[in-house]
Amino acid sequence: MKQAKLLIIILLLTLSPFLRGQVNNGLQKVQVYDLILEADKQLGECRDYESYKSVYQYLIYGFSELGANIAVDYMIRLPYFEYLDATDEQKEEIMAIASSFERVKIGNKAPDIQAVTINNECFDLYNVDQDYTIILFWSYSCPHCHDLLKELANFAKKNKNFAIVTVNVSGEVKQVKRLLRRVGMKNYHNICDGEGWQSPIVEDYAVDMTPSMMLLDKDKIIIGKPFNTEEIENIVEL
Repeated sequence: MKQAKLLIIILLLTLSPFLRGQVNNGLQKVQVYDLILEADKQLGECRDYESYKSVYQYLIYGFSELGANIAVDYMIRLPYFEYLDATDEQKEEIMAIASSFERVKIGNKAPDIQAVTINNECFDLYNVDQDYTIILFWSYSCPHCHDLLKELANFAKKNKNFAIVTVNVSGEVKQVKRLLRRVGMKNYHNICDGEGWQSPIVEDYAVDMTPSMMLLDKDKIIIGKPFNTEEIENIVEL
């Protein structure tokens, strides 16, 4: 039974978006504390740096995606960090991971994004004046990202009070432009800075997989991390 609750966490992270929503409700009410205890135990057993980093990133990202804010808050405190066999530089890397997730917790103000779009227009996230802002991080090589771009394009046509920001993390600019034009997204705030996963925007938002979405309110407060437009509708009660 030692691995039971950790297996529950792994299963939670592979659920469909609908079931994730249902699980999220349960986590907030009951299960989150049990999962925290088991996550704490698993991290305590990781003595070498690579295993600790792998488990820590996986768990904190999973809790963040599920919207389990209590668990994220706890994970940021780095349980059993003092027992980790790591150099000062490696410990600083773990601290940087924690810091990045602290910045993008639900309820926090989103980091500003200042960039030049693929249409050569200056963009500043904090100057966006619509009721909601959707930020999508996507890769050209990701088929699911393509589907989600199409889905967002249709959603935006029906919901004019939403600003759409896309941040490409892989793909040539010409390819990105063609795809965005094909799916009906060319006139939104599309960013492709050419820096890939090393982009400061990607680092500021603690993105380590695509697609990843964040939903912001008018004040640029993070109010959700939806997986599709159906979850966006549920969050804002459309």
